[in-house]
Amino acid sequence: MSDKLLNRLGPKIKIANTLIEKELNNHFASLFQNYSLTGAQISLLVYLYDSKGRTITQKEIADTFVLSHPTIRGIVKRLADNDFIQTAHLQSDQRQIVLTLSAAGFKLIDENITEIHMIMDKINGQIVAGLSAQDVNQLETFLNQIIANF
Repeated sequence: MSDKLLNRLGPKIKIANTLIEKELNNHFASLFQNYSLTGAQISLLVYLYDSKGRTITQKEIADTFVLSHPTIRGIVKRLADNDFIQTAHLQSDQRQIVLTLSAAGFKLIDENITEIHMIMDKINGQIVAGLSAQDVNQLETFLNQIIANF
């Protein structure tokens, strides 16, 4: 494979990520116009919502979303400051911080979960527009391999 081709791949992946993130943020901004929530914050809230009954640590969130400790700490702090989540230390390991939705956070997501899923479905549809089912499967395989490479 030529170096010229390889040098184009990373920037194209970054551009695609930026465009997808912008689209997601724009849709979420209109849905949650009374709140100042980012796509990352909403994704964390939805993750907690979908994980009802399970103990979720800040580390699990950082690992799942591949975010650095300072980044996830900032997201968690803003959500806690706005009373969307609650934090506590894990009893068996005081170094671990457990995250749970507050009543306000649960209500916000519960009232909007259908629209959130519709937005995510729409954006996923945009990502694969013009691709066959075989192309989508192959794309997923390639993305999994790229992720595994790191």
